[in-house]
Amino acid sequence: MKRIIYTLAALVATATLFSCGTKTENIKLASEQDSLSWAMGMSLARTAKSGLYQFDEKLVRKAFESSLRGEKQPLTEEDYSAACQALAVLSFKQQREQIATANKEADGRQQQLFDKLVAENKNIQKAEEGYYYEVLTPGHGANAKVGQRIEFDFKGINMVSGEVIEQTYGKREPVVHVLGRPMFQGLLLGMQLMNAGSKYRFYFPHQLVTGANGIPEHTPVIYEVELHKIH
Repeated sequence: MKRIIYTLAALVATATLFSCGTKTENIKLASEQDSLSWAMGMSLARTAKSGLYQFDEKLVRKAFESSLRGEKQPLTEEDYSAACQALAVLSFKQQREQIATANKEADGRQQQLFDKLVAENKNIQKAEEGYYYEVLTPGHGANAKVGQRIEFDFKGINMVSGEVIEQTYGKREPVVHVLGRPMFQGLLLGMQLMNAGSKYRFYFPHQLVTGANGIPEHTPVIYEVELHKIH
């Protein structure tokens, strides 16, 4: 709540400068405090422009100036607290709506990619957990299980840009890892389909790579994994 109040103050101060004819190019931010003040003003301005609430600029400026002068306010302390709380609720609601919209749009783009893949390659299958996979080389023996020590090579690719995220090939020795220890969810699920000597190509939706290093938010990835040994 205090953050909203301070940001309002910064924006009004900035608006007052411009009302006096000050141009942006003439403003010098000479200290960290100046930069923080300007950033706070920018933050509130962007919030106001986003349509969260239609502020009356004249009233905002008047409230700021009269509060600095210590004049009696038309809002009681109780009304003031309630209004600040209402602003916080509006802000939180808008953030949730923005996140939901971004997720919906990302899911739509992602599903189009997966639908195209399946249409072009009949060898790609869909797992119950929502990821897709293709068996490049079949292996032998039992599938890998959580708790077993495994040895494998891999290449991770950003499915949208085609950029290689990380890989062992030509970079380092194969990974020796206990299946089930820190590993993003998609890879943990996919590797339990594999047996020694097999090579798979996995297509993971962004929901199953959350928290993985080097992968931007809402980005599906391709992982080629070659499982050498199960100890």
